[in-house]
Amino acid sequence: MPISSELLEILACPMCKGDVEYRSEETFLMCESCEIRYYAGKCQLEKCRRCGGELKQITGEVLLCRECGRWYPIIDDIPHMLPDELREDLC
Repeated sequence: MPISSELLEILACPMCKGDVEYRSEETFLMCESCEIRYYAGKCQLEKCRRCGGELKQITGEVLLCRECGRWYPIIDDIPHMLPDELREDLC
């Protein structure tokens, strides 16, 4: 389900406070063991960085910061907008 335009207007990147852009169908690499998602647009990985598990390609939603380029996955209709120091999915 797409994010409402009202919510998108108030969301901001937690790192730079820039505006975010919604993308509905982006490619992710998801670990089959620990279920971490890596954004394929930013990561070129063979194995999971956390557990070494196999990665499979999936399609999902993402918010992209227009200012700094950071990305935030939307999982089960919830934007996961954590600052860098709390994320394990960065490459």
